[in-house]
Amino acid sequence: MGDATTPTGVSVKALAVIVDTAHRRHLVFRASDRAGNEFNRPLGGTVELGERTIDTVVREIREELDATFVPEGLLGVVENIFELDGEVGHEIHFLYVGSITEVDVVPDGGRSFDDVGSPGWAEWRSITDPAAGVALYPDELQGLLSAWIDGGTRSTGRPAP
Repeated sequence: MGDATTPTGVSVKALAVIVDTAHRRHLVFRASDRAGNEFNRPLGGTVELGERTIDTVVREIREELDATFVPEGLLGVVENIFELDGEVGHEIHFLYVGSITEVDVVPDGGRSFDDVGSPGWAEWRSITDPAAGVALYPDELQGLLSAWIDGGTRSTGRPAP
């Protein structure tokens, strides 16, 4: 989940919205700012020059969890402008929904992983009952994921007619 940015300071990221087989939970990266405020976001990382976003998300999940991400489709593309630890960030997120073939790679209690040389923590978060007091980023993700579950979205990333 590196920090490479374009010359304009905008970072392009491909994130995996990994949903469990029952479609009740999704996998998130748990982090906190310097003030100790916790937040969640999907796992994934920065798109490398010449790399397609779908290839980025598959590579990142392999690197972070040693798991195979099976994308069902593009859930959405969102722009995220934020402040973290006093600095403004600007990211474009390609959100791919799917599953992992190694279903036990992240147990119910979560697990640690290597995030480009830094420790990371992955855990399951309820889709219908979001974690109280823990922000989920990007902001639009909860609505996109709920619409996907409610609308039976498959492969195209859009609700089924």
